[in-house]
Amino acid sequence: MAAVRQIKKIHEPSCLRKGITMELEIDEELPNVWLDIVRFNQVINNLISNAIKFTDKGSVTLKIVKQEESDGTVLMRTEILDTGIGIHKEQQEKIWQAFTQASISTNRLYGGTGLGLPIVKSLVEAMGSKVKVESEPGTGSRFYFDLELKLASSGEFDQITYKKVHDLKGKKILLVEDNLINVMVAKQILEKANLVVDVAYNGQNAVNMVQENNFDTVLMDIQMPVMDGYTASREIRKFNTTLPILALSASVFLEVKNKILQSGMNGFIFKPFDPENLLNRIEEVLDK
Repeated sequence: MAAVRQIKKIHEPSCLRKGITMELEIDEELPNVWLDIVRFNQVINNLISNAIKFTDKGSVTLKIVKQEESDGTVLMRTEILDTGIGIHKEQQEKIWQAFTQASISTNRLYGGTGLGLPIVKSLVEAMGSKVKVESEPGTGSRFYFDLELKLASSGEFDQITYKKVHDLKGKKILLVEDNLINVMVAKQILEKANLVVDVAYNGQNAVNMVQENNFDTVLMDIQMPVMDGYTASREIRKFNTTLPILALSASVFLEVKNKILQSGMNGFIFKPFDPENLLNRIEEVLDK
């Protein structure tokens, strides 16, 4: 659970700025399990970010506990609790819908419920579970989900399938991404492979940086403020037709894939990032 403890470090500065505390409670009896850590971390990051957004006093708590263990599996419950503004009962189903605010007054104060919740719903369902919410206005909210996971012995960890060692030392990459959590995750993966990483937080910045620097590859998020990834790629192609550009997208829809290619990009990488896939795709375009 080292990755989970790292999540606390990521979100603590936001809590300190608001004068609230970030608590972490991990069950010491939780055994080693096989877990889709990429999806799991994105779910937790989105739920914690949402909790911090709507909490002005008190605390936000991430709690992971063992429910029960049997026949080589363990039922693990993950909870994110806050002491924030809460959600009215009649609004609790609406928060899972994209582009929906719980109320007009909430939107004015906090900027909506965040697009992270529909993503959370789909990711938890992809892991074979369902995320639930309990909330009282003025008291706070509790988001939680259960995962049935296979137990993993220490011997199995020692025999994990060999993974290719990626060493891309000397290669310079431009990461174009406006989500700070995604930037942190991607930088960790890329810098571990010895890549030199520069970051642009919108498409216009990316275009300017490509004009002024020599990059080996660009990782381009397609949904950003100021200028989206499609437009930025078209602008780059006006003066650079050979630089490999890989789109970063959470969408699996064919029309999105077609639009990516029509914009002059060389391919796409799915979010949330799978470290092995991310580095493999970068190596593929660098070798061409």
